[in-house]
Amino acid sequence: MAEEKKTICVRIYQSPPNGEWSGQKGKYEEYEIPFTERMTVLNVCTYVYENYGRSLSFYYSCRIGKCLGCFMDVDGETKLGCTTLAKDGMTIGPAKRFKVIKDLFVDFDKKI
Repeated sequence: MAEEKKTICVRIYQSPPNGEWSGQKGKYEEYEIPFTERMTVLNVCTYVYENYGRSLSFYYSCRIGKCLGCFMDVDGETKLGCTTLAKDGMTIGPAKRFKVIKDLFVDFDKKI
């Protein structure tokens, strides 16, 4: 008997088409993602980027929690996307207190 594949549903912040500087606010889009054990928030973002259109912007570098570039807001808390495990129903947004450039990509030099 074939094993049923598990999926999770996540919400990810998307900037307006003209960018944050247009004065418009972004919104959260919902995505269904195939789930694998030990999947991280960064894996979720990469899946969305590769399978739902390459418009999602986010930053990462080391993937092991050292560069601190993938800080994101995950369910209301600022966390590293590369070390935070994914779960069903989670909400992913840009790191709070920083100027949003696009989607999950923020300017860490400009606090708001």
